[in-house]
Amino acid sequence: MSLTSAFAEHLSMLAVRGLDDAARQSAISLVLDGLAVAALGASEKSPSILADSAPVPDSGASASLIGRSRRAAPADAARINGAAMHVLDFEPMWNPANHSLSTTLPAALALAETSPIAHDAPLGERILSALAIGIEAQERLRLSSRQFEPGTLVFHPPGAVGPLGSAVACGLLMQLDIAQFGHAIAIAASRAGGVQANIGSMTKALHCGQAAASGLESAVLAARGFTADADALGDPRGYGKAFFGDGFTPEELIKDHGALQIVHPGPAYKLYPSQYGTHFVIRAALAARAAMPGNQTIERVVIHSPPMAYVDRPNPATGLAGKFSFQYTAAIALLDGDVTVASFTDARRFAPDVVDLLPRINIVPDMQRQGRFDAMTLAIDVEWRGGRTRGTCDGPPGIWGRPVSAEQLQAKASDCLSTALGADAAAEIIALVGRFPSLDCAGLARLMTCLAQPVRGAKAA
Repeated sequence: MSLTSAFAEHLSMLAVRGLDDAARQSAISLVLDGLAVAALGASEKSPSILADSAPVPDSGASASLIGRSRRAAPADAARINGAAMHVLDFEPMWNPANHSLSTTLPAALALAETSPIAHDAPLGERILSALAIGIEAQERLRLSSRQFEPGTLVFHPPGAVGPLGSAVACGLLMQLDIAQFGHAIAIAASRAGGVQANIGSMTKALHCGQAAASGLESAVLAARGFTADADALGDPRGYGKAFFGDGFTPEELIKDHGALQIVHPGPAYKLYPSQYGTHFVIRAALAARAAMPGNQTIERVVIHSPPMAYVDRPNPATGLAGKFSFQYTAAIALLDGDVTVASFTDARRFAPDVVDLLPRINIVPDMQRQGRFDAMTLAIDVEWRGGRTRGTCDGPPGIWGRPVSAEQLQAKASDCLSTALGADAAAEIIALVGRFPSLDCAGLARLMTCLAQPVRGAKAA
């Protein structure tokens, strides 16, 4: 049996087992978090451009666009909603590092809205199971890469593994036979990519949205008889070698891990809308700020971090780029005492106090510190005239082993949804997601109708 076939069979077997209570609850929480951050992100420039660029379907099935009253073809909806779900960098982090939710959930929802789904289980339960196994596929691919330190990454992970995870989720929802399922994965393998140079630009969110769309299209093609190489993953010229090189460890794809990845190690939910490594900087800076006397002018800041060149951005060109700057997020935390969506506007980036402080912040890479998030530590020294203090962080709230509470997750979702869609819509969405496993077609339609209201302050394109 080829590696591709073995991977497809193993994932199918996991899907047949179904979700236990822990996995089901984790999947529900992921749906709520993903939909909430997508609603808040829908009015951002990049998903708005994608929405404006998508053709209006003149016939055939169409799916909802979050935060917009118009609809789009299923793949376009997956792309646009996936970009909206990722654009704020507010979706959960995974271990090994990846963005597995925005690449998968939007595709599953667009497909469920537009294709007949067999009813051997409630539709909501089917979507949750497909989501869980789509995430499982991505995290197994990440484990097989052996690329755990940021410096070893070649491609942006969601662009590299997301199309395959989306194809898995959609293939399961469509109940492809095992041969078609393998072909869906293999087709998606040729649709993967995502260069890291685009991290910090609008295209980063497109990596996730395009992954969702490509996986959906791959599954649809496979259902219609489109084929790919029998071992597109394991062939010497296949996906594994192309993306992961000599470190590729194929046995990780079919290993028995016991619990699903959505349970162990599970997601690390974000409480700040920025690149995950910056959360360590933010927490260390907030700790230093709390120890400072009031009304002090900061003269010098030194960040002691692992060598992580891609977040060493002393002069980010935009507020968006600030999401990937250790220096910028340290400055915002020290100046404002919090980091929010508004922290990454161009107006805040170029405010006089930020412009004044940024040149005083330096990074001293420490080769003894690890850059993988599950082992990372960081310290910040802050100096002012006549004094200095240090803040440290060995993991932000929500990191693996320190989960955020259900109340914190609901509060985050309520805040995002209320800001974007209003309090009434937020309350109804939260209630519908709370009973997601039992949702039927009408229930899903109602949920998507609530989400498709025009976002406050944005055009209803």
